[in-house]
Amino acid sequence: MKVRKSNFELFRILSAFMIVMHHYVVHSEWNFGENLSIKPIFLDIVGSAGKFGVNCFLLISGYFLVNKAFKPKKLLNLWLQVFFYSICIFLIFAFFGKDPSILNVKNLIVVSFPITFQQYWFISSYVLLYCLSPFLNILVVNMKKKQHVFLLIFLLMYLSIKPVISLLVMNHGGTESGMWFSFIYLIAAYIKMYPESFAKSSKSYFIKSVVVFAIIIFLIVLLAVHNDQSENVLSKGLLMDIQSPLYLLLAILLFCGFKNWDVGEIPVVNLFGSATLGVYLIHDNNYIRYYLWKVLTAFKVSYNGINLVLTSALIIIIVYIVCSIIDILRQKLFILMRIGT
Repeated sequence: MKVRKSNFELFRILSAFMIVMHHYVVHSEWNFGENLSIKPIFLDIVGSAGKFGVNCFLLISGYFLVNKAFKPKKLLNLWLQVFFYSICIFLIFAFFGKDPSILNVKNLIVVSFPITFQQYWFISSYVLLYCLSPFLNILVVNMKKKQHVFLLIFLLMYLSIKPVISLLVMNHGGTESGMWFSFIYLIAAYIKMYPESFAKSSKSYFIKSVVVFAIIIFLIVLLAVHNDQSENVLSKGLLMDIQSPLYLLLAILLFCGFKNWDVGEIPVVNLFGSATLGVYLIHDNNYIRYYLWKVLTAFKVSYNGINLVLTSALIIIIVYIVCSIIDILRQKLFILMRIGT
């Protein structure tokens, strides 16, 4: 029986938890007032974690997909999981929610084809990446190391550095998700193809990660103070968007740290690691999102200081654990259905 190492599962759990943190901030309504306070800075730090978590997920996927054959069954299993949550959550809100009018033909078509209609932007982009992976693998295998490095540098400049410069000069910038996903895939492929370049101890990578994270927090605070917490396009793009050079570096350092960290096999970690996609599909569903962050946990808006910190941590942990348990039960159901057939 194949042993499933828990180091990658721990990293997967951390990535999913960061995404929940991000959604907790960006999908809630906050009242900061006119004066600078600790509250918006704290929420900026918590909210900045989301796209970093996406990059971490992509590094894991790219690392394990390189040199692997395309499997339609894997794509089908992904589609079934997304379809299951899309339909079930929609029907629950249609029949038991306060707005039964959502049960109409248009909405039913949309939730029946969640990937096609981008009900989950990450899944839609990931499916494209998975379908492109055999062709990316051909490129990776046939490139020389220097060519691979040059390609990564070029994509880094175009997809990460250029948007930051655009923010500085013209106050706007952005990156198309499809190209970015491919870029992260190629980074992960490079780590997989040339392991000797990433053989340092996990401790070394974790220490560097702490330093980079401290720099990120310092910049978030500095930009917030300098701009009196007004709409700061630079801080949002430089530190919180998916193309952030600093968060990209942090994701790579942490990935290498977890990759080289031998923790053996921890069953409970592997169990919760298997539920990370389910956590995303449940808590960021279009119908769940509003109810979860703006209705069920609306009380948090008035909190400040240590009360906000403790409440935020408690809410995020509870949401993560509940969603994980739901998906673990869903996995058991799917297994029983296979046995039944």
